[in-house]
Amino acid sequence: MSMQQRGVFWPMAFEATVPECRVIEGQIPKDIYGGLYHNGPTVRRPARQGVESVFTTDGMVQGLVLENGKASFRNRWVRTPKFLAEEKAGEALFEWEDCAISQDWRAMGLGDIIRNEQTRLLSHNTALVNAFPFAGDIFAVGEQAGAPLRIDPITLETKGFPSWGKDLSRGIREPIDENDGNMAPHPKWDADTGMLYAWGYSDVRPFVTLHWIKPNGDVQSRPILDAPYNTVAHDAWLSENYFILPFQPFTLSSEKANKGLGGYGWEVAKPIMLALINRFDINSEIIWITADLPPQYMMHMLSANEIGDTIQLDAPLFGRPPFQTDEMSAPGDPFIPFFQVAPSVLGRWTINLKTRTVTSEVLDDVMCELPKIDERHFGRPYDWGVLVGGSPSDSRPGAMRMDTLIRRNMRSGSDKRVKLTANRHESPFEPAFVPRTVDAPEGDGYLIVPVSKFKEHLGEFQIFDTDDISTGPICRIELPFHMGWTPHGHWMDFRSVPSPHMLSVELES
Repeated sequence: MSMQQRGVFWPMAFEATVPECRVIEGQIPKDIYGGLYHNGPTVRRPARQGVESVFTTDGMVQGLVLENGKASFRNRWVRTPKFLAEEKAGEALFEWEDCAISQDWRAMGLGDIIRNEQTRLLSHNTALVNAFPFAGDIFAVGEQAGAPLRIDPITLETKGFPSWGKDLSRGIREPIDENDGNMAPHPKWDADTGMLYAWGYSDVRPFVTLHWIKPNGDVQSRPILDAPYNTVAHDAWLSENYFILPFQPFTLSSEKANKGLGGYGWEVAKPIMLALINRFDINSEIIWITADLPPQYMMHMLSANEIGDTIQLDAPLFGRPPFQTDEMSAPGDPFIPFFQVAPSVLGRWTINLKTRTVTSEVLDDVMCELPKIDERHFGRPYDWGVLVGGSPSDSRPGAMRMDTLIRRNMRSGSDKRVKLTANRHESPFEPAFVPRTVDAPEGDGYLIVPVSKFKEHLGEFQIFDTDDISTGPICRIELPFHMGWTPHGHWMDFRSVPSPHMLSVELES
């Protein structure tokens, strides 16, 4: 399987520095001061087993820094222990059980690692799914891939593991060292306190462990001992009073992967269950609510609103996870990229705290994913949601192709939309919201969207004013080479960053 060797997945197999990017339309607002960081899987060298899946390659962070109407760009591989060891050896070192059995969609790197003398004591950390801001640094984080690594927001230099890396729980494999635990790639944070609400998941009990991390590195952890089953706990919600973790029947099993089956499973006989944890007391009694719903799945969350005795949980809603499983694919079938597996539309689960019931509704039938909010409002009431909209793809029935930016008022249901791409050879990535000022009202500011023009081997960043995105971008910043695929990223606002000493914009090559 080679998911990165065509189209938008073609690897950005080099590091680059663009000290001053060319603006090809409009102007960069001078009140924007900060950085947009994305992270994604990038092939550094041919894999030892000939397999280049999301979980066997290396992470590459891309950073666009904006200041005083100018933009600079960098991309750097994340210097994980795996990356450094393979650089020294000049070859790939790791092998996986599932990749030894098959070379099709099942070869994901979810099986056990086949250890040899070179990898016997070496972490497989890949840190290639997301890049998020915390305590003055950017953190590169993977999926089942070890502790996150600190990244300098200006140079993108890898600064090593944080002090709290050793406090993280195990993933699907026994840790090889103290930084070989795991963190799910979508932690939430409180903009006022700086608290990071993180968690890790595993295919063995306790299945999920919570980690509340303070900016000073202090950690409170709690294993969820009564977790109902193993779930791919990829994302969660943070409301005013609760951390809300969904247990959905999208499962992960390294044991299955080791036997030549798909590591992921879609086990619809298992009920959807929601764990509500008091966000101010990690050890408080968990409220468990079973959702009596037909099979459905939420992968990436917008946010949550508490209204009276209800909590509204908003997210793109799938009929099934956008990953291949044994329930849909047979041995020998080719790999199918994510949104070509299954489409999603904007949905809402509403919890009734009195009756302990959950209802589901579709808010809009337009295909969409990659949701974002004004991240100052994690854990607060919110009005504004941002998504990348899609349309049916001609690649296969049920597939969706992302091509539109949507800004929606989540209370009234009104929205504005704008086309992001000119043709099927362009692909937008996850957007980010930038406040107009540090104390601007929720949702007032700008949206930045990376767009890959993979046929032309170019990239660009489109900037929209939230006053009316439908009028088109107020600025387009060109990247004079291919922009590597990145699933996720975040904005770091230098106007409010807790470590201003680091903000030297004297760019180093």
